[in-house]
Amino acid sequence: MSATWKTVYEGEHEGRSVTIKESNDHTFKVLTKQNFHDEGIAYQEGDRYVHVSPASVGEQVESEVNSRDSLEEALKELHFSSESVKGILGKMH
Repeated sequence: MSATWKTVYEGEHEGRSVTIKESNDHTFKVLTKQNFHDEGIAYQEGDRYVHVSPASVGEQVESEVNSRDSLEEALKELHFSSESVKGILGKMH
């Protein structure tokens, strides 16, 4: 069975559009443009899984996480401020 995705957040923060999608198995994707050159990360620690694709400034970047708790970490890895992260997570539906 393949995952189906629904958009749970769309907005703009710090001059970048942000889209968050949730799958039917409760994993998440974050889509935005990178504002720093970033080598990306991928790791799993216990139940947490976070993946941020490598990207240069201005490129579209995708992050995948396996839980709502991991979203905060992924957004910080994408160089969003703590204020923006709180705003995004607080407005998800």
